[in-house]
Amino acid sequence: MRSKTFSARFAGVVCLLCVSAAAQVSAVGKATDPVGKVLQRDYIAQLQQVSRDAVGIHFPYPFYFSQTLDIDEARQKQLAQGSIRFSKFNSQTVLAISGNYYISYSAELMNRNQRARKTYEDVVLPLLKVAVARLDRSLPFDAYAIEVSHHVRTRVLKVDTEGAENVMMLFQRGAAEKLVRASDTETRQGALMESEVFVNGEPFTLWLSGDDAPDEVKSSYLARHDHGGKTQTTLAAEPPEPGTLISAKLIPESDLANIVRERARAPKDVSPLRLQKLQTTYDPTLQRLVPELKSQAHLVDYAPPSFIAFRDGAYLQLNMITELEQPAGSSQYKVAAMAFESHISHLARPVTKYFHDNPQFEGIDFSTSVHQPVQPGSVSVEFVVPFSALACYEKYDCTGQDLINRSVILINGERVTLDLERAEADAR
Repeated sequence: MRSKTFSARFAGVVCLLCVSAAAQVSAVGKATDPVGKVLQRDYIAQLQQVSRDAVGIHFPYPFYFSQTLDIDEARQKQLAQGSIRFSKFNSQTVLAISGNYYISYSAELMNRNQRARKTYEDVVLPLLKVAVARLDRSLPFDAYAIEVSHHVRTRVLKVDTEGAENVMMLFQRGAAEKLVRASDTETRQGALMESEVFVNGEPFTLWLSGDDAPDEVKSSYLARHDHGGKTQTTLAAEPPEPGTLISAKLIPESDLANIVRERARAPKDVSPLRLQKLQTTYDPTLQRLVPELKSQAHLVDYAPPSFIAFRDGAYLQLNMITELEQPAGSSQYKVAAMAFESHISHLARPVTKYFHDNPQFEGIDFSTSVHQPVQPGSVSVEFVVPFSALACYEKYDCTGQDLINRSVILINGERVTLDLERAEADAR
């Protein structure tokens, strides 16, 4: 008898959990966007799976899925939950998740960046991981939009007050996939810089290390995301930077970028005499770079860094080895894409820091021999990157794809066009 009673109670609990999980998905009838309503109906099974996984997340403080934000917890408990839905945001179709997170931050102890980062780590990133894992590229939407309301305690005229602060993050699908797969802070930060963050409706630079984003990073990020009434389509239609595929508005205004632009107009000297002079001039710098970056870059001993002539410029060639953790198959494009994502992209910023003082050459040639598990032999890949692209990438003004578009990519000596997202999607 006790066994039957326990089984009945257990079944009841399981049933309640299933109902609770399904209830986090907004009803099709509540969708206001026609496209969202169709997607909500056609892909309800996938949304319910997202809901089941999301309900299983352990949040440090109470979190309620809700389309009504900035309400107290007592009222929230009386309302039906449900906020996982397809919707429209800035002319894009997004998978939207919103809710109230009942944590109360002290404004005196935590600044806005620290509060937004904590909510991102506690709520936004776990929800994004669940959504990305369950919704593959066959579903026709553009981005993920996650909005969370938390509370902030302040003291005004010696009176303690508490109010809501809303954090909304918009992740394009490629950036979202990069973010949830990232294993280091630098890659996560890069993915966030490709995304859009708003705090109380205002564009915001979310910084993952330190108290706040550096001023120069903050100003360039906010300038890129303050469209001034222009849509992203209009911005993309701007004429590109000469010799690149990138809009001139995305190139950072800096002394280094201006020097590179001016140097591009001057006649190039790639004589052996100039290359030898560069080798002598930068030998002290290379004596520091090699031991400091050797383990991270996997620099080879048999071919130390040297200056080479490439096309119409002088480049510092860094020779290294890339060991892929996962097999990339027979496609050389997949091999090159995985080498960039797992190795080269992590070197661009550290290497650039050695040459901030008006470099007298055109850029860096990241030359690597790529090995992968189970496959015999190796693939030779070179990423020849001008300093203008490195300066843009260093400040998070350019994505990894932007960096590649502005560089020359060679696979076994042949120039290729490399699309990271497509190569990685094919690999998956």
